[in-house]
Amino acid sequence: MDEILTPDTRKIVFAPFGSDSCGEDILNFEHGLLFALERAVETVGGFVYADIHEKTGGPDKKDTPTPALTESEIKILCQRSGCDVFVDGMLITEREETQGVLAQVSVALRVTFPKENRVETPDAFTFRAFLPGVKPEELSLDYDLYIALQYRLAETLLALLDAPITRAFTTDTLQITETWKAYLLFLKAKRISQIPEAKLGFYEQVCRLEPNCYWALFNSAMLYKTQTDYNSARTKLMKAAAATNDPALLGDTYFELGLASIYLGDTKTARNFWEKALETSGNNPTLLVNMAGTYEQEEKWTEAIALNEQALELSPNYHKAIVNLGRLHAMFGRLDQAIPLYERALELSPDDALRHSVLGGCYLAAGRDKDAIPHFKRAVELDAEGDPGKYAAQELTRLIPPEDEGGGKKRLFGLF
Repeated sequence: MDEILTPDTRKIVFAPFGSDSCGEDILNFEHGLLFALERAVETVGGFVYADIHEKTGGPDKKDTPTPALTESEIKILCQRSGCDVFVDGMLITEREETQGVLAQVSVALRVTFPKENRVETPDAFTFRAFLPGVKPEELSLDYDLYIALQYRLAETLLALLDAPITRAFTTDTLQITETWKAYLLFLKAKRISQIPEAKLGFYEQVCRLEPNCYWALFNSAMLYKTQTDYNSARTKLMKAAAATNDPALLGDTYFELGLASIYLGDTKTARNFWEKALETSGNNPTLLVNMAGTYEQEEKWTEAIALNEQALELSPNYHKAIVNLGRLHAMFGRLDQAIPLYERALELSPDDALRHSVLGGCYLAAGRDKDAIPHFKRAVELDAEGDPGKYAAQELTRLIPPEDEGGGKKRLFGLF
């Protein structure tokens, strides 16, 4: 639908940025920046824009450096277009010596208001195009940081236009912090730092700057979890839960709170968190199976079975729920229900030595010796030295007695 123009609609002209370097990468870099700026004003509304990039030598960036527009050139273009705002700028580049790829670009934005005889030149932004420490042949534009640069330029332009800051000019989820300083720290943690301790340090800095930044709280909790510091993980997760109203995020957070509580030996609290997760984000098969595990620890077998069955209704091929139900039914001698479940589990995971061994045991207990033998043999093939293989081998010696020296069978006596 075409935008309805009013007397208050402002016209913006986007012109090419000058550059001290040339190449297809420079042209693509600039195109991305201009696209983001155009999307930003389009999303805000109240503006129409024209892109004169193709008409003023922009494509020459493939072959030769392009100087920034002069003041007289800008004045002429403004008069011809009758625009309220004229946007251009300059790219100052550095290239990696060996491969010649972009290593760093400083972007200087210039915004001219011809009717007000005013020019704004915000501070330049520096974009480092690669992860530090990698080999030169692996240097490439870092997508997250490039999108962040687009975002920052659009935010600056909208502020100069006295327009509301929009978060919707790109499909990328960028607005996760309130300040740019915190966002840079977040990006360092997420994208640049490769050392877990350093990543955690950056997230902690974000949390100090913005105590209610959900993703910094959640991600730091996950790093504490990898360090087996479950107390710190649970503390961060509690703060994360208080920092969001998003049902999906709350569901994930309560789920992790339950896991942290399990690791701390607090089964009752774990189940309370998981119940909150189900209330918040709907049924989650993994969550249901974990909750069932807490009921098992308290020997609440009926509740445990019901939750595993509910998980299977939501996800019919959920392997863990299948084997849990099989085990629970086998515990109570309901072999007619346990056996089909273990058979189904092996259809999904045919090389699971433990399940072959257990299914063989179920067949044995049900008096189906012939059905048990191939599963015991397969368990031995898959894990001869482990418990499943050793148990299976033991049962095979009972079911298939070894031959004696005369070629006959030795009769063995055992439990079966």
